[in-house]
Amino acid sequence: MPRARRVESVFLNIPYDHAFEELYLAYIVGLTQLGFRVHAALAVPNQGRLATIIGLIEQSKFSVHDLSRVEVSRGVPRFNMPVELGLALYRSHVTKGKHRVFIFESKAHRAQRSTSDVNGIDPQIHRGTPKGLMSALRNIFRQPGDVTTVPQMLASYRAVKRRLPELRRNAGSQSLLAAAIFRDLTVLSLIQSQQLIAERT
Repeated sequence: MPRARRVESVFLNIPYDHAFEELYLAYIVGLTQLGFRVHAALAVPNQGRLATIIGLIEQSKFSVHDLSRVEVSRGVPRFNMPVELGLALYRSHVTKGKHRVFIFESKAHRAQRSTSDVNGIDPQIHRGTPKGLMSALRNIFRQPGDVTTVPQMLASYRAVKRRLPELRRNAGSQSLLAAAIFRDLTVLSLIQSQQLIAERT
């Protein structure tokens, strides 16, 4: 009997705002569909958050950093994503590459200008769409023997998206960025992933 593949963790570093909700959902569904457990600062209480983020990065074999929204917001640059990227890069350095860092952007060549110290890392370009994001995730994370396709990933994304009104009601929040909804999304995404696997066998 073949041994089950170990479920690895991915630290997800993205902007948490309403305009990013579709890609936020696509990241959770896509990474889960590809067999990963998602860690994110979103599920962490504000008190002691930095130490907890460092711990989540240390627990994760991979980290994904979306730099598509580091522009000025309300007159202030958005530094959270670059700070968490810096922590992950240091983790990769001290582990001699055992922690692997991936950068995502919506536009080609912009990350090289906004964060020039990472010019040795080629960003994945998702063009701001769930389909582009799914394609980029599959490009770097597809495991040998995994036959999951982008259309299947998008079908799971749409299935989870249809359940959002229910998740919002259950959490008593309209924002997908509530910690309780994050947990519900990861569970629902896992159920969709298992259904996809069952359909293929």
